[in-house]
Amino acid sequence: MSTDDEIVENRIDDLYMVFVINNQKYALSSKYIIEIIEMLPITKVPFLPKYMNGIINLRSIIIPVMDARMRFDMDPIDYNERTCIIIIENNTDKIGLIVDAVNEVIHISSNQNMKINSDKGEIKQNFINGISEINDEIQLILDCDSLMKIVEDKNYVNQEAVL
Repeated sequence: MSTDDEIVENRIDDLYMVFVINNQKYALSSKYIIEIIEMLPITKVPFLPKYMNGIINLRSIIIPVMDARMRFDMDPIDYNERTCIIIIENNTDKIGLIVDAVNEVIHISSNQNMKINSDKGEIKQNFINGISEINDEIQLILDCDSLMKIVEDKNYVNQEAVL
């Protein structure tokens, strides 16, 4: 890899999608984000945890959908025109993350990302990988691997829908 390629790679790795849940800003590395979509009809699936709303059919691919508010132990709200689903992917697993609103894409360099010094298990439980403060606003940087753990644990499979 040339030096120019490494610079571009580092810049891409420093891009984060900022979204809002309960008036708090969260950031997720753009390398995990596939797309942002408007709310789609969600099919309920019995015996899922309460924060798993069910599944959606996105272009003939079945994707489990998680309500971020409920996953973060917040009260659910009625969805509105700003509510959207962020499709994230980790390795081969995909999940839809329902958020209150998507704000922007920002650059968070490694020196702006303050790592949390805490018990690793506690960090993973809270899904927080770090904290960033840009323009006097704090963003909690999420750990995509921890968010995706429910998909791996429950062995959900993103499958093509049989129509």
